[in-house]
Amino acid sequence: MISIIIPAYNEEKYIEKTLKSIKKQNFKHYEIIVVCNGCTDNTKDIAKKYADKVLVIKEANVMAAKNKGASVSKYKKLIFLDADTKFNDSNALYKISKDKWDISTCFFLPNDFKLRYIPFFIIKNLSNFFGTANGIIICDKEKFHKIGGFNVKRYPLENRDLIIRFKRIGNFHVVPLFVVTSMRRHDKWGLYSLWYWSKSLIFNNKERYEAVR
Repeated sequence: MISIIIPAYNEEKYIEKTLKSIKKQNFKHYEIIVVCNGCTDNTKDIAKKYADKVLVIKEANVMAAKNKGASVSKYKKLIFLDADTKFNDSNALYKISKDKWDISTCFFLPNDFKLRYIPFFIIKNLSNFFGTANGIIICDKEKFHKIGGFNVKRYPLENRDLIIRFKRIGNFHVVPLFVVTSMRRHDKWGLYSLWYWSKSLIFNNKERYEAVR
């Protein structure tokens, strides 16, 4: 049994594909929780077509949205899935359901294949082994609440922060599975995106980035 929590801030262009990719899964023992945080578009209406629960919070804070979704979840295993990240393997949830680690992530594939994506793709996937995540976090709900969930003031690299705190009481794993993530930020920023994430990881940069919609 899995609770899939999707934080969504003005994601009307992407979230339907993500939700459809869940509905196509062969594994059916899940619930979908979409948390609209600060939305001013049609995200909520789209989510209602597919999700079991649609919550609304006023603040555009992705960490608060994830924590809110976890607070109403009913299953012991949680998946935090970005609204622009989808499954391309129909057995993905089944494979994740068999994962016994306390906290995990998956590798990612770009939503389109272009030469300029290759360095970003390689570096981001390799960084998973050092405790980062790309579009998806899988974790044990009891331990998630034990460590206090996501730090609502930790931004960016909120996933890495969660993983670091999880590893103090449990173990971390990279599931040998790929999810597909939008490259919209890379398309807008180009090579600066590599520099941004590198300085965030190495120098603990806390510079907020703008939403790309």
